[in-house]
Amino acid sequence: MKIKQWYIKLNSWEYWPMWILYIPVFFQHFYLSIKAKSLFFFLKVNPAIKEGFILSDRKYKTLGLVPEEHRPKACYIAKGTSLDKIRQLIAANHLSYPIIVKPNIGFRGVLVQRCMNENELRNVNFKEASYLVQEYIDYSVEVGIFYYRYPNEAHGNIPSITLKEFLSITGDGRSTFSELIMANPRAFLQYERLKVKFLDKWNEVLDNGEHFTLEVIGNHNRGTKFINGNAILDTSLLKTFDQLCSKMEGFYYGRFDIRAKSIEDLKKGENFKILEVNGVGAEPTHIYDPNYKLFDAWKEMLFLWRVTYQIAILNKKKGEEFPVFSEAKRRYLQYKNYKKVALSQ
Repeated sequence: MKIKQWYIKLNSWEYWPMWILYIPVFFQHFYLSIKAKSLFFFLKVNPAIKEGFILSDRKYKTLGLVPEEHRPKACYIAKGTSLDKIRQLIAANHLSYPIIVKPNIGFRGVLVQRCMNENELRNVNFKEASYLVQEYIDYSVEVGIFYYRYPNEAHGNIPSITLKEFLSITGDGRSTFSELIMANPRAFLQYERLKVKFLDKWNEVLDNGEHFTLEVIGNHNRGTKFINGNAILDTSLLKTFDQLCSKMEGFYYGRFDIRAKSIEDLKKGENFKILEVNGVGAEPTHIYDPNYKLFDAWKEMLFLWRVTYQIAILNKKKGEEFPVFSEAKRRYLQYKNYKKVALSQ
């Protein structure tokens, strides 16, 4: 089993270690840092995001930048909050099950889960980290939209659109649940986790044509397939995000993870909710399309990091000060310590 999983990963760079994607970015960053006279210029790309390092934006605060009509109902759960208090916060914010529970500082979908009832909520370890509890948005389309705008311009750009295909299997009337997972490379990589999650169905035979969704969290390392959706970009979609981001003062660069009733509604600016706002550490996730080449992904990453430099310099001209080393170190260590705790659970 381990050999087969290793072979699947070997043949698709989307599963390779994250640092491989960032090799050229790392070297370019030092060149840009010399020009900017700061190693940490990227921390001033979005002045509205005052905490966090690269991958450690506070989800509750960044989501608060979004106009109310486009964000889900949510509440913040401080580290160590009792279950009784959490129950009160859920009621006070008019949340009902199912709910999404995610760490307030995220790391590629780690510890994110959908809780169908209070019994499942009890399994969340609120003692070790702060969390965001969010209403579950049951819209059929999930998409990632990467947007940036230069501070001296009224209109922005969308360099990346990612359509998400949730991890699923389809029955043939003969194969068991476990055999269908074994036959699906993307599901097979999640074999151990899925066996725990669906142990009661493990030997069940699905009817021919029966479709079963294995994962409702639209994250790549939870098995979701990312599809390059750049072809759907048009002036109406760009207008929607120009209007949205014009209301988010101090936000110029990042990716929105969104659920919408349809792409057509999203283009009209209707019937969509923003699940997360990811700042300077956001990736153009369309590059994880299985058909996307690593060399092209490198080019995308290098281009967008140059954009961060340009935006940061423009913000500096408007009066923003680049962080000193002590501030950057504090923000980095805070994230490093959080990540250590999160991955140990």
